Amino acid sequence: MLTFGTALIDSHCHLPHNKVRALKWLTDAKNEGVDKFITIGTSVSESKQAVALAQEFDDVYATIGVYPHDDKNVALSVLNTQLQQLVSTSTKIVGVGECGIDISNWANGRSVTEQLELFDMQIKFALQNNLPLVIHNRNGDEPVITLLKKYKSDNLRGVAHCFASSWEAAQQFLDLGFYISFSGLITYPSRKELLEVVKNVPFDKFLVETDSPYLPPQEHRGERNEPKYVKMVAQKLANVKVLPVSEICRLSYENTCRLFGLN
Repeated sequence: MLTFGTALIDSHCHLPHNKVRALKWLTDAKNEGVDKFITIGTSVSESKQAVALAQEFDDVYATIGVYPHDDKNVALSVLNTQLQQLVSTSTKIVGVGECGIDISNWANGRSVTEQLELFDMQIKFALQNNLPLVIHNRNGDEPVITLLKKYKSDNLRGVAHCFASSWEAAQQFLDLGFYISFSGLITYPSRKELLEVVKNVPFDKFLVETDSPYLPPQEHRGERNEPKYVKMVAQKLANVKVLPVSEICRLSYENTCRLFGLN
């Protein structure tokens, strides 16, 4: 267990909708030193579930948004209206997303053009509601960064979640004022290139996350990920940055609270 003074926030997780299961995850994580959680919306319905959990548990906050391939058959104007209706229902909503670009071999998703339109809508929604963006970026460095640059003068803020790109891409996100969030990916031997990003990211610009139930740390590959494992991400950062893990915990905690306006 992490000792007193080294509390962590899991800045990006997908908590179970079932309150009993969610409570088990939260209790297990708190026993490991994790005391705040941000559960993420990926569609209008998932966003409503995230908000409901945030209302149920004091230390849980929620984001609302639409993942690049979700709510495919709903018009953007309708999605915007639905998100706008939802944002007024809770003070526990702290961000917009996850939203962005997902370029893969999956044949049933939105085209990149359609993804950009959805992403642009959510950027405007975030600005209108003074909320940070939670960016999903799979193989989309160029279109994501190009679109974000259009809003540089609008004080857009947010985080590149589950960062999986190069240091060059990270620098562009940082130049736009965004944070970089690290997940269990940085523990994978096959993703050693990410350690350059870990090493170089400024102390005031990184977060830690699990993206649970996905992407468990290397020690738990093949298992379901949970928020309690965020401490393994923090430990890997401490090893790479040659800092005490308590300092990584403090910095990531402060950074997360600053970005999302947490108490």
